[in-house]
Amino acid sequence: MSALQNYSVDQIYSVLSSIFGFSTFRPYQEEIICSILNGQDVFAVMPTGGGKSICYQLPARLMEGVCVVVSPLISLMKDQVDAARTNGLSAGTLNSTISTEERNSIGVALRQNRLDLLYISPERFNSEYFIERLKTLKIAFFAIDEAHCISEWGHDFRPDYLALSKIVHEFPDVPVTAFTATATQRVAEDIINRLGLRNPHLTRASFNRPNLFYRVILKRKLDEQLLNYVKNHAGESGIIYRSSRKKVEATAAMLKSCDISARPYHAGMSDTDRQVTQEAFSRDECSIIVATVAFGMGIDKSNVRFVVHADLPKNIESYYQETGRAGRDGEPADCVLFFGRGDIVQQLQFVNEIEDTDARNITKEQLWQMVNLAEQRGCRRVALLKYFGENFLEQNCNGCDICVNTDKHVDVTISAQKILSLIYRTKESFGAVHLADVLVGANTEKIRQFGHDKLPTYGVGRDQSKNYWRVVINELIARKIVRVDDLLRPVPKLTEEAWLIIRNQKNFIMQQPEEHEKDKSKFNQITASAVANTVGVLPFSELLFARLRELRTELARADNVPPYIVFSDRTLHEIARFFPCTVEEFQRIHGVGQYKYATYGQRFLEVIKEFCEQHPDEVAKWRQHQLPVQKQETSGQTSTFIETYRMIQQGKTIDEIASERQLTRGTIISHLEKLGELGKKLSVDQFFVPERLEQIKKWFKQSDENMRLKPAIEASGGKLDYEEARLARIFLKKS
Repeated sequence: MSALQNYSVDQIYSVLSSIFGFSTFRPYQEEIICSILNGQDVFAVMPTGGGKSICYQLPARLMEGVCVVVSPLISLMKDQVDAARTNGLSAGTLNSTISTEERNSIGVALRQNRLDLLYISPERFNSEYFIERLKTLKIAFFAIDEAHCISEWGHDFRPDYLALSKIVHEFPDVPVTAFTATATQRVAEDIINRLGLRNPHLTRASFNRPNLFYRVILKRKLDEQLLNYVKNHAGESGIIYRSSRKKVEATAAMLKSCDISARPYHAGMSDTDRQVTQEAFSRDECSIIVATVAFGMGIDKSNVRFVVHADLPKNIESYYQETGRAGRDGEPADCVLFFGRGDIVQQLQFVNEIEDTDARNITKEQLWQMVNLAEQRGCRRVALLKYFGENFLEQNCNGCDICVNTDKHVDVTISAQKILSLIYRTKESFGAVHLADVLVGANTEKIRQFGHDKLPTYGVGRDQSKNYWRVVINELIARKIVRVDDLLRPVPKLTEEAWLIIRNQKNFIMQQPEEHEKDKSKFNQITASAVANTVGVLPFSELLFARLRELRTELARADNVPPYIVFSDRTLHEIARFFPCTVEEFQRIHGVGQYKYATYGQRFLEVIKEFCEQHPDEVAKWRQHQLPVQKQETSGQTSTFIETYRMIQQGKTIDEIASERQLTRGTIISHLEKLGELGKKLSVDQFFVPERLEQIKKWFKQSDENMRLKPAIEASGGKLDYEEARLARIFLKKS
């Protein structure tokens, strides 16, 4: 970063600490920010909760002019603006919901170049009048959020986003950055082409969200299952997705009738009702939103502790995007899919209504991929990441129901033989519900009609529940021991592998089928513990945390902002672990910037002091933990730079250091730039042969006397990439 034209490492880290309250960057943030400050276009695929907003908010604070942020929903912009202002940024939005007075105030701030961030909708950019107004302003760069909406191959295509393709033509000298949480390689290429990005810096971060726990539960008595689940997550914020408006209304009504704070949300509601519902959820006035997929785009609420899919999502992109709304603060969160094969039939009916043949085939293929994920019998995280072209190499992710139950596998060969024998005796003509009825010896009209009460297999499974037999049948289908040719009439048929089991030539091993759902409180403890260990979450005082939440809610209401904007759950957890009692200690807590401390810090310190006086036992238990080290030393002589320098002196390569420290190459190069700026001795021979460095020197000389990266890269005709140019410039500046 020392090679940045107008900015220093100290400036960047100072903003990171003072405005955002962080000491280090998350993966990829640093190089994205460097690229923006260098005036380069950027396209970044980063998971929800990966810290996309800092990537454009931090350079917006440093750069001259305003960053124009394109955000998908007007209803979300107030929260985005409130969050930015609470951190000490100057932000505003122009949309139909603001008053004339506020509109005029923002206009003055723009003309006087006092605004860091301006949030607009894609529809507003489609106005020629608005474009002409923008041309009168000093624009630092454009930031397009939820960029997958511009691609017809994306899972949430929005025609209004197509207007954004005009940005490059109307503002040819202004950098454009685009961010999305979900994009396959095909969608990513389509976004870049449609926006006309010019030699963009590309980032494709890991899709892995280690703080999310994935599980699939067989759908049986759904209302009862949902109610039990929600009761076991009392006091937590969550989202329940349903596939239709009617189901949304029914589920919300059911929960409310049981004294659960839940509200419906779907496109059939008025704009006002949807906005009221969303604000109630954001401000913790409503614990649970029951919604169609109309809810969630761009949701910034950081403390969503669970996302439940009560129906099968239509594709994996939607599933990933929707589950990604849980745990944005990095704390453990739960992602549950209640799955029954009847969901497949319902989704196929929707698919078959699509008139365009190509679109219908694509949608059907996407549905099959989602079904395979739901029926996955290996690690769910491995399967999910594989879809996005990413390999997860750990043998146990500790973050899905399959991996935490690896010791619960049993031999159910005899049960499988009973089922397969019954399928054969009923001429492969009946579905799972009827087969289970026959096995348990049910007295149904259908059984009597076909004489299945006379079969030798009638009632041979009375020792188990009907649910047990449904689970085993579904497992046989999922493992393709039996095949289903027509999903609209899902009748299992025998395969060669099925006959091997019938003939005792192969055993059938599966995860222990539960007679009832697992003891929920015990299972929740197991999953929370597994995820907490994976992401390094430390224990904290539940008593103090509860008091801090009350204070956060009180302060948020006074400022008319959502509670998570005051401080995230992660920040409160850290306070409740370390009990900071002084100004200096409090400012060392994660997420506490100077502006937030000035706004809220004193009130929190007062509450902590009062709590300590009232609960001496808690103080004795928790004050033994040491506070984290100072978040940021403004000299830049941080341990992370020094550790990189130590490893360089050992002769290790950039790739070796990046691998050992679990950092990106770009981050290590940033460290080297800082080390060069500090005058640390670096051997050029460790990185370049003389001929290569001389050639790079010529490209810099012939392109730009200020040694900017982009002109040198263009002068090389594609023979020099961004990282090598940054590295070479460290040594060229010295010479």
